[in-house]
Amino acid sequence: MLGPVFRIAKTMPIIFPTTNERSCGMPLLQRLWRLDGTVSRMEYALGGIIASAAKYAIDWSIARFIFGSAWTPLSYWHVVGPSNDSGTLRLFLTLLVASMPFLWFGMTMTLLRLRDAGNSAGWAALFFVPVLNLCMFLALMIVPHDERKRGRDLSGVIESALFAVIATVALAAAGIALATRAFELYGIGLFVAVPFCVGYLSAFLYGRRHPDKPVQSYLVALLSMVVLAGFLLALAWEGVVCIAMASPIAIVLSILGAYFGNRSAGSRQAPRGPAPAYMAVIALPLFMLSEAALHPIAPLYRVDSEIVIDAPPETVWKNVVTFSDIAGEPEWYFRAGIAYPIRARISGRGVGATRTCEFTTGTFIEPIEVWNEPRLLRFGVTANPPPMKELSPYGTIDAPHLHNFLVSQRGQFLLEPLPGGRTRLTGSTWYQHHLWPAPYWRLWSDAIIHRIHLRVLRHIKVLSEGGKA
Repeated sequence: MLGPVFRIAKTMPIIFPTTNERSCGMPLLQRLWRLDGTVSRMEYALGGIIASAAKYAIDWSIARFIFGSAWTPLSYWHVVGPSNDSGTLRLFLTLLVASMPFLWFGMTMTLLRLRDAGNSAGWAALFFVPVLNLCMFLALMIVPHDERKRGRDLSGVIESALFAVIATVALAAAGIALATRAFELYGIGLFVAVPFCVGYLSAFLYGRRHPDKPVQSYLVALLSMVVLAGFLLALAWEGVVCIAMASPIAIVLSILGAYFGNRSAGSRQAPRGPAPAYMAVIALPLFMLSEAALHPIAPLYRVDSEIVIDAPPETVWKNVVTFSDIAGEPEWYFRAGIAYPIRARISGRGVGATRTCEFTTGTFIEPIEVWNEPRLLRFGVTANPPPMKELSPYGTIDAPHLHNFLVSQRGQFLLEPLPGGRTRLTGSTWYQHHLWPAPYWRLWSDAIIHRIHLRVLRHIKVLSEGGKA
């Protein structure tokens, strides 16, 4: 894709000088890709001005011809928030994806210019801070080359790691925004492709300069995942609980991706150009587009939980149909934000009655379908509250997966008489979740629903055995 750019760069020695005494004899774009050598003040200034003009022309064209919106330099200060309409959000996401090559170019130019000026690579973080990035750009156009300070950044290790982390987090953030905000899809692309690409790309970028340090490539991949998680929390895109649930599979896949990325970077048979990284960058949005077009059907699952109660079915039945407030401190996982039941009420009697079960996040509406007193109570579910309240530094956040991604379809209570006047009470829930890989997320959803069952069943047991709730 960038082949024509390389050819144009080689034919423009005045704008993009191919050699100087500090460039290791490499063309500019090759230096940027390999993070070798430096860039001069002239290269940095001309590259920044040309890239900024090109980016503005592309953004203006996208806004004008695709979305029919006006776009001015002041539009970059517009922040997309929850109150923006869907059209503005789609424009923002499109511009974010289109900005990926420019983020890479600007970040690498800044790193090489900092190295040329003898400054720490840590200053490159200002590239993403509004206003300060402009100040840094102007400063780096003025600060002269300083040979005396070079070599203090651990031989480029910090520079390579910083670039790898920021580049992969930027790509992953764009992919996550595309999946969750544009497609509202929490699938293979989000939970498998994103962490694998983060691990692969970060290890590949780092390994291109340090092929003899494979362990550090894995550490860079894990650091990228940690920074990505913090970035999602900082933007209020996700909460602590969901990130914690996704962490096991994300960590494993990022390490697997880092293995292949490190092998690709250090392999003698691998192409010397950036083709493997380009494939990872291109494959991620294509995978998500394909998954969105497939519209996978969520499977129906069933969870059964049971308890033995020292009371006859006739007594237990009364506390199944309706029960008072569940007292006592909820378990730690409920206090972390997972919804849990508080009380149950019923309006009417028999088939056609409506049972309501109040949770901390809202109320389940449960029309009665089977009333076989005192053996079986079965009900449908016509209203589902959110499955959790996200734990976040911002308080309440409204992530898309909180709405209609974990849906109860129906439930039942089965009462079986046992010898000695006892009752086996079994609570069952049929549900769907629209999260993939489905087997992985079923482990979490089954465990959550089972613990909700137990909270209700234990409360019914206490009531039926004559104890205080």
